[in-house]
Amino acid sequence: DFPFVIARAKVHGLDWNEECGVRKSDTGDFYVGNWMVHLDCFAWVQRDSYLPCGARGLKAVTRYKLKYDPVELDPEDMTPFAKERPQELAAYSVSDAVATYYLYMKYIHDFIFALCTIIPYNPDDVLRKGSGTLCESLLMNQAFQASVLFP
Repeated sequence: DFPFVIARAKVHGLDWNEECGVRKSDTGDFYVGNWMVHLDCFAWVQRDSYLPCGARGLKAVTRYKLKYDPVELDPEDMTPFAKERPQELAAYSVSDAVATYYLYMKYIHDFIFALCTIIPYNPDDVLRKGSGTLCESLLMNQAFQASVLFP
């Protein structure tokens, strides 16, 4: 909850970016830091999952990539479940968290860090830049190493 923490720090006269190196990204609605990596599963799904456009939600990705059906709950039932069946509501929340974790561990983590070994960008940039930019960076990196002036 960085917006709350940053606002609270300002109340006490602290600049959160100066103190901790965490700031809101200039290019998106997420927070970045000098010492942390923010790998968003959704960004990977959008660019690298090769799933059809209608199948890029967490439930569909779980079915296609992880090969199991996640717990589903109709949004209309959430409030009654919170009062009458909180265990089932908790299982639904945990199911989403577990699916996201396994998706990250099975596909995203190794993929992004493997790309970082050959493309001269940090993990955040490797995840968020387009394929064309990544290919150009790889070409320029290899050209530099081979002392090619105009690749």
